[in-house]
Amino acid sequence: MSLFKDKVLRSPRTWTDFILLTGLLAVVIFLIGELIFQLLGVCFLVYPFSPDPDIREFMSVYASFFGAWPAFILIFLIFKGNRPILKEFLPDKKIKILIGLLAGGLAGFVLNSISVGGAYLMGDLDFSFYGIEIMPLLGFAIFVFIQSGAEEIMTRCYMYQKLRRRYKNPLVAILGNSLLFMAMHLGNNGLTPAAYAELFLWGVMFSLVIFYYDNLWASIAMHASWNFTQNIFYGLPNSGIVSKYSVFKLEAASDGIFYDTGFGVEGCWGSVAVLLLAIAVLVIINKKKECNDLWVNWERPSSKKRKPAAETA
Repeated sequence: MSLFKDKVLRSPRTWTDFILLTGLLAVVIFLIGELIFQLLGVCFLVYPFSPDPDIREFMSVYASFFGAWPAFILIFLIFKGNRPILKEFLPDKKIKILIGLLAGGLAGFVLNSISVGGAYLMGDLDFSFYGIEIMPLLGFAIFVFIQSGAEEIMTRCYMYQKLRRRYKNPLVAILGNSLLFMAMHLGNNGLTPAAYAELFLWGVMFSLVIFYYDNLWASIAMHASWNFTQNIFYGLPNSGIVSKYSVFKLEAASDGIFYDTGFGVEGCWGSVAVLLLAIAVLVIINKKKECNDLWVNWERPSSKKRKPAAETA
């Protein structure tokens, strides 16, 4: 048993880093954050961005994820053992934040546009230009970022880093939080086998951004850009839900290799292939080298065991 622990587990680990418990805690903290948001009634934040109640209602769906941000940040602040994770929010080189936002945003836009372009060329999509309204566009940009960021903080920040602290093999952290990310979307409408695969692969992609570049802001921006591009820019379903406002409006659609009428471009095998190719390129150009391991300096020789820092969440 001791030999197994030495080969599989790391010394900075705490009891809350066990994979199933970490996933459960991540969900609980996330839901508490959403509950706080609802109790505070801060949905009024969407009011300045549109007089249309339907648009405000849909925008509130994205805005409702706001509470997860302070909930997780408080967990990182309160429990000493989690405080190194705060470096993911505020890296020593602040230019890293800007680079991550720009690179991640561009990557999300390009990957989504490739899938949408494939659907259009295959004749599965037909849409028309609706128009640009600055305030709704700005509001959705802000709140889509908040929603995507909340999911990234929960999975690629909290769960990824806790699993990385417990298990020596980084694949546990990469695949573990990707499974949680997929599970989070099981209640969405119109799920297909391809949608399950793509949700899991997006979790892997975002995790690899952390693994290779140690840039939480890049994974948030890529996630937000993908959602914003397909839902608010192209007017297509995001996780099966169509926005009340978009720059383009969907006129007609049919099922095909790059599009699923129930779930959008995320529910088809063409987009899965695009994402697999992007993951392969990411792995090849980085040669499996981890950018930064937050916990490597916490490692202790087994002969000098000490109690880990206080940690309960």
